[in-house]
Amino acid sequence: MGRTGRGPMSRFEFGEYRTLVLLGAGGMGRAYLARSGSGRLVVVKVMHAHLAAEPLFRERLRREVQAARAMTGPFTAAVLDAEPQAPLPWLAVEYCAGPTLSEAVAGYGPLAAGDLASLGAALAEALTAIHTAGLVHRDLKPANVLVTGQGPRVIDFGIAKALGDGPASGSSDEALTGSGDMLGSVGFMAPEQITYATEPAASCDVFALGALLALAATGRNPHGGGTAPQIVYRTLHEDPDLVGVPDGEWTAFLTRCLSKGPDERPTAADVLDWCAVRAAERPWWERPEMTALIEGHEEAVARRIAVSAEADGEGATRIDRPPTPPTSAGPSRRRVFAWVGAAVTTAAAATAATIALLGDESGTRRQPVTPSWRSGTPLWSREVGALEYGGTLTRTADALYVRFDGTARRLDPQTGAVAWEFEDASAVLPHGDTVYVTYRPTDLASPGIVAIDAAGGTERWRTGGLESNPYRRPYGFGSPDGSETLLAVTRRTACLVTFAKYDTLWTRRSNRGQRWRAYGFDLPTGAPLWFRGGTAAQVTALDAAGGRFALASATETYGPLYVLNERSGEEEPSIPEGSATPEVHPGARGTHYYTTQTSVRRVNLATGKARWTRQLADAKVVAPLVGDELLVAATANGLGALDTADGDRRWWRDDVRALTATDGRPLADGTVVYATGPRPGVSGTPAGTSAWGIHALAATTGRLRWAVPVDGLTTASYGAAGDGLIHVCTGTTLQTFRGP
Repeated sequence: MGRTGRGPMSRFEFGEYRTLVLLGAGGMGRAYLARSGSGRLVVVKVMHAHLAAEPLFRERLRREVQAARAMTGPFTAAVLDAEPQAPLPWLAVEYCAGPTLSEAVAGYGPLAAGDLASLGAALAEALTAIHTAGLVHRDLKPANVLVTGQGPRVIDFGIAKALGDGPASGSSDEALTGSGDMLGSVGFMAPEQITYATEPAASCDVFALGALLALAATGRNPHGGGTAPQIVYRTLHEDPDLVGVPDGEWTAFLTRCLSKGPDERPTAADVLDWCAVRAAERPWWERPEMTALIEGHEEAVARRIAVSAEADGEGATRIDRPPTPPTSAGPSRRRVFAWVGAAVTTAAAATAATIALLGDESGTRRQPVTPSWRSGTPLWSREVGALEYGGTLTRTADALYVRFDGTARRLDPQTGAVAWEFEDASAVLPHGDTVYVTYRPTDLASPGIVAIDAAGGTERWRTGGLESNPYRRPYGFGSPDGSETLLAVTRRTACLVTFAKYDTLWTRRSNRGQRWRAYGFDLPTGAPLWFRGGTAAQVTALDAAGGRFALASATETYGPLYVLNERSGEEEPSIPEGSATPEVHPGARGTHYYTTQTSVRRVNLATGKARWTRQLADAKVVAPLVGDELLVAATANGLGALDTADGDRRWWRDDVRALTATDGRPLADGTVVYATGPRPGVSGTPAGTSAWGIHALAATTGRLRWAVPVDGLTTASYGAAGDGLIHVCTGTTLQTFRGP
């Protein structure tokens, strides 16, 4: 490996490949977007230095190279070069520009019968090539299928396993992962992968293919959502949910692919034959709706090349210079992707080279145009995981808390540096100088609370197992507590509620009779204070106000609101159907805004009376801004502000969409409202789920204050804001920007 240039924008060389952009980091190493000597874009995967010293990990990369090179086919990403024996072993793979399958379905919509068959035929051809090479992919999932202008591409064979009768087969020690490892993704793993009933075979990939096609046809995982144990249970014991697939013929076919028994499934070649005769005449990935999504990804790469920076250690990728000022045309995607000039040697050369590509398709160079709007500045980025799958992002005055896949981290908002992290976290609640985390060490263990010093990350106290709580009567074998939790705190007391979900027909059937339980703990010490047994219902909200905790319950409809004394847990008279307004209870003061499917209401919390109601379908609101004068409201069709005094509309924009927090509320900070939308000055409403960047709007008028392009931004991206910074999670990457 060589290094050129100086400072934070330095480049690395791997053979003939020179890196441009850090795409992300994982357990094995880092992935860079790079250029070959001829100008071709590739992805270079580089092993971490501490792992390169381990023979086991070095051997794993060698096997991945061997496996991937054994494959040929139009719908798999080709391996171009590799040096498994280099000081830092690396692998160069064909770069595929396009959204993941889940992003494509979200932007394009569920696929009709002919389009579904086109997808099935392409993926089956990819699997046929994989299986012919003697491999099983074992992790075929939406994130490992990219939709490009040439069709779907199956990527990432890092946990593939050699079959016993193919070109890549060998002794058992040649498997990319050892026997007995349950590797894969819940919802797409075959039952035998979960139970270890047999060694993973080609039929496992056919099961995953069936799940992918069901997702593409309906927009849903055929084994539902929820926690991993719930999805695993449905995979093993329930029929797949195929409601919404194109017709009965498709239902029967996907039922075969998703059979519990591997011998009952068709082969990949059978799937290819079945789908090929039903495929649409024109592939859906060549239609304008999809080409626009694909080009959006390519343009995002062009922008990243222009402002790329070298990784800052193992933490955030810091961008120490502002991006190239936007122009009326922007970088030409076609020119960036077709460029075959000299290799980039420094950060300045990279930026200058990309600016030189500006111009129309005839080749005339255009000078950058001074923008008529102010641009924000990228600060840092960090891989945090796909927060859309159950993660949270919480901003306080001096910290940013990220929770995903059981790990909670405190980040420095200005730099992205990790101050501390906590494993097995299911929720994070900052409160004053303490962060309260609910945790569950294993799926079978009872949940608890740990109090962490917010600044230093040291543990102040943690609760013991709920089964040992002195105020709870014994329940015999097992725990009566549901798998879900909610936490709320007052100045003196923490309340942990356990319950089971009742929000779908399946959960109501499977959790029938499961009661909620409430536990009170002394806030300074964590000592148990009280226990309260509840009713058979789900808890939809937990509010703390006026020395009381209010628990909103529901089964199929809104239920009673149960009000508990914070220090004794004694139950005050419940409020019938009070769960619809959980902040309205004795001791509560002030105002809250509630939404229904048709309206927004301003409600007095002390009396429960509505001061005004305004018609606004499916709206989501945030707390009042600008001295409690304005209320930000958003729908699927736009974003605006209401007057808090009477509910009248102050302004409304249908050319942007709200950027939301992880709880679904529109994102605002002080006098600024954040939205996603097209490049300023470009007419038209954002299409599908993609967007050019973030728009910072004045809360009082809705006018643009500043904007910034954001790679990978969609209308489903989550954000947080504070102190003039905006943090947004795009895919698995958390990016941070500062206003001008």
